[in-house]
Amino acid sequence: MGKRQTFADKIKKTKHTVSCDKCGSPITPTLFMIAVKTGKGTYKYKKNMINICKCNHKEYYG
Repeated sequence: MGKRQTFADKIKKTKHTVSCDKCGSPITPTLFMIAVKTGKGTYKYKKNMINICKCNHKEYYG
């Protein structure tokens, strides 16, 4: 994951948060790993970085 704050921002006590356009809540980047079965019967993992906020939380967490 990328840095949200630089060292200078920590000293100044400022925070860089990205807000959702629809609901205004902070966006949390989350890594989802999905197990995909191959033709040989083994499993590979597909990684997806997804930005999650209040309005799309139920889509991913149920």
